[in-house]
Amino acid sequence: MNTRDEILRLGEELMRMQGFNAFSYYHLADALKVRPTAVHYHFPTKDALALSIVNHSRETFHSFAEKAALEPDPQKRLLKFVQIFSENAETGKICLMGAAGADFYTFSEETRAAVQRLVSEIIAWLTVLMRDGRKSGDFTFEGTPRTRALLIATNMAASLHMARILGKQEFQRIADQLIKDICPSRQSTAKSNSERKEK
Repeated sequence: MNTRDEILRLGEELMRMQGFNAFSYYHLADALKVRPTAVHYHFPTKDALALSIVNHSRETFHSFAEKAALEPDPQKRLLKFVQIFSENAETGKICLMGAAGADFYTFSEETRAAVQRLVSEIIAWLTVLMRDGRKSGDFTFEGTPRTRALLIATNMAASLHMARILGKQEFQRIADQLIKDICPSRQSTAKSNSERKEK
């Protein structure tokens, strides 16, 4: 991995662990054992770094969406989406939607627009998934597919904050209930691990 990619990787990690405004280029340089000028060379301003982090996350999501499209079962596609957040809960990270939202008004107009595109793309993907899943009978829910997509995205983002504060088991409880609420075929199955732990 080259220096630019290392800076990008660490910048995103710190953004999702501490918040974008909680670290400086000196933190990055010290952690990567490079001179601060090396960070500035690749990202002249901190906002340029933020924009690159957001755009990289968009590319990552596009790659996920392409792979998920190969799965014909809507419920399994939803589980793949939830799994992304589950991996974050295990490491104590929040999602980029949540991290960028916290510092949203400190970004430039260009970076804010990139954040909006990222979130809009995620919601659009979920909306299509909800629409197709309801049409096939795999999902059942009230309201519009877009409203349900917004509920899923916000629940997943907030669940990572709950996992940080109350423990990662809380993420699983939220995720299990979210899936059961819209997947009728799963409502009649055995109780989830999170339900058994609550007993």
